[in-house]
Amino acid sequence: MRLALSALAGVLLGLFMSSLPTPSDVGTFWVGNFSAPWAVLAFGAGWAQRSRLWAGIGGMGAEVACVAGFYAQFLVFDPDRLGLPRSTTPLTLVETGLSHWLWFIAPWVAVAVGAGVVYGLLGRWWGQSRSTVAGVAIALPFVVEPVAWRVYVGFGQGPLVVWLVEIAVGITLLGWVLMARRPLTRR
Repeated sequence: MRLALSALAGVLLGLFMSSLPTPSDVGTFWVGNFSAPWAVLAFGAGWAQRSRLWAGIGGMGAEVACVAGFYAQFLVFDPDRLGLPRSTTPLTLVETGLSHWLWFIAPWVAVAVGAGVVYGLLGRWWGQSRSTVAGVAIALPFVVEPVAWRVYVGFGQGPLVVWLVEIAVGITLLGWVLMARRPLTRR
């Protein structure tokens, strides 16, 4: 049940994030393309599981579902857009549309698998021990992402205020981690 809820949350987060980017508002565009919230999703999915195996699977499932939701708008079954004749059978349309879509999202699915497993396991670790390392790992993407974009393209993307808010969220998460890291009591 927790795995299904994590995947549903992933699809919904992906759909929501993909609905934000619009070329007319550069600030909204960059908020829609934040990747740090995806790490929180996998962390939470892992935290909700009772074993490391299921934590990794839950984190991965949530991330892959998020990618599917984010790119759902690009799933096409129109013969004209797929370059197929109008007489193409529905099964061939579905097969072709799905294969093109999977090829298109494959790089992001690969990233989602890796990040999902890592953050799912970090979430489980946090849930078991309140480890400072695991907690800091959840705040880190919010602080690193703005810097990474600057390093990657050589200048800041979008309005500075958008990135400052993301950094503030990361610092807030870090504060929460440090406050909540007291050891759990055994029953």
